[in-house]
Amino acid sequence: MTSKKEVIIMQVNTETIVEFKKSDAKQQIVYGEVYKPNVRDSDGNFMTAETIEKMAHDFLGKARTSHISKNHDGNNNKGYVVESFIVRKGDPDFIEGSWVVGVHVPDIEIWKQVENGTLTGFSIEGTATLIPDKEENK
Repeated sequence: MTSKKEVIIMQVNTETIVEFKKSDAKQQIVYGEVYKPNVRDSDGNFMTAETIEKMAHDFLGKARTSHISKNHDGNNNKGYVVESFIVRKGDPDFIEGSWVVGVHVPDIEIWKQVENGTLTGFSIEGTATLIPDKEENK
């Protein structure tokens, strides 16, 4: 029997799961790429670096930084975005052009799940306008 991994949810413009890459135990902050450029997500879609940057800016511009739930349960405020950036060339930890967030997880029980590997990543969801894939139009 395979154990089900849990994720912290961010509601944005698509649906995919991204594993945590770094964490800061003292501050209870976990970091991960929300979306990577030109990498197909769980629905087979992808975005360019330019589209990802727009999505990241729109997310923060709409002050949706507290819309984080656990396992899509709709109960937000499980965490708060405290850092957000687009990865620049030469970053040793993340893929260039990706959107990375740092999420503070104030609940100690949820933080323990991050530390012990029960919570393994971010899953973003929402709506998007799909543009036909050029490779499929050949």
